[in-house]
Amino acid sequence: MTKNNITVLKKKAKRLATLIEVSTIINSSLDLDKVISLVLEKTQEVMDAEAGSVLLLNHETNRLEVQSALGNVGSAIKENISLEMGQGIAGWVAKEKKSLNVADVQNDPRFFKGADKITGFQTKSMLASPLIFKDKLIGVAEVINRRDGKSFSSDDEDLFNTFCGSVAMAVENARLHRVLLERERIQQQLESAQVIQQSFLPQSFPKCENNRFETWAAYKAAKSIGGDFYDFLMLDENHLAIVIGDVCGKGIPAALYMARVLSDFRFFTQLNNPSETVSRLNKQLVERSRNGMFVTLAYAVLNAKTGLITYVNAGHGPMLRINHLGNKVDIIGLAKEIPLAIREESIYQQESFQLEHGDYLVLFTDGISEARNIQGEQMSLEILADIIAKPWESPKMLTEFVLNKVLKLSKNSTQHDDLTLVAIRWN
Repeated sequence: MTKNNITVLKKKAKRLATLIEVSTIINSSLDLDKVISLVLEKTQEVMDAEAGSVLLLNHETNRLEVQSALGNVGSAIKENISLEMGQGIAGWVAKEKKSLNVADVQNDPRFFKGADKITGFQTKSMLASPLIFKDKLIGVAEVINRRDGKSFSSDDEDLFNTFCGSVAMAVENARLHRVLLERERIQQQLESAQVIQQSFLPQSFPKCENNRFETWAAYKAAKSIGGDFYDFLMLDENHLAIVIGDVCGKGIPAALYMARVLSDFRFFTQLNNPSETVSRLNKQLVERSRNGMFVTLAYAVLNAKTGLITYVNAGHGPMLRINHLGNKVDIIGLAKEIPLAIREESIYQQESFQLEHGDYLVLFTDGISEARNIQGEQMSLEILADIIAKPWESPKMLTEFVLNKVLKLSKNSTQHDDLTLVAIRWN
């Protein structure tokens, strides 16, 4: 065997060893920047090139952006260069999805000279290959100027294409891992937000010394956090305030707005008058309104001595009154006013009605009355009134029954809205 053949075999063996090492690197880390940098170092080494870079396709801008660049001017390249699809040799490779081996770039019309002007580097020859994974273009890798002054050979091109297959896989694996980590981070934040949001809702239900009333509530967000809310407040020893509301929208914006509404509501309940409370609350919300957010709200005050309910309905659904025999349900409190945070000059008038001993008052959000099954059949207000028209042992049993009924109805369909139900019995 000639000395030249031995040299060629040694070179091939070195390249094979490098390929194995690259595979090890890819499997050792899921950090995108770290993997690309290490693989690029090995690629530059085995290709005996002066410089190398990896450009990834930004699918939002449709431009190639330098992810990693090695060589004396690598940092300048990374900070200053991005290419349109079709621009420069890398852009051509990305657009055509074909590798390109250019021995003399200065005489190639596709060559982008801007990088050399910015860095002072002189590009002579270039080998570029598309990064493709499962027929999807990820970016372009390139090596520049063989150190021995020669142009890149066809063997170099074959090896480089093999390297680029590994790089493409590494990029996709790292990206997928990054997405999963981001999802986990968001999920953790949402879980924390859910705990914080639920802390705004009552942690216990008010009790009356003489057992003149009983209360209970059920709540289930459509997402981990939502825009529905309810609250109970003892204004004094004889008056119980009940509020229920629904912020337009879902998720984090609705949850933040809900927290603000509840905080302001608790402050304004000191006024004792439901009409004035809601009117002042509306004015405050209009002044702070952002991005068209608004809220429907029903606010009722129970006189525990007399059973009189005084209420205001701001664009919310009606309330249901179950008589003490459980054989009649009245739909009362239909909204006559618009939701809060829409018009500052709105005045919210209060009305009243009388409960008899043993009567129930039920408040709910539209997630209850508009729940649907997979066939599109809706719960409806009338159906809800019908299923609760019977005697109940307690508000707890009533709310849990309705919530379970709604969840069973929509079992195989997506829960599109928050579910909130409040029940009060005047004894």
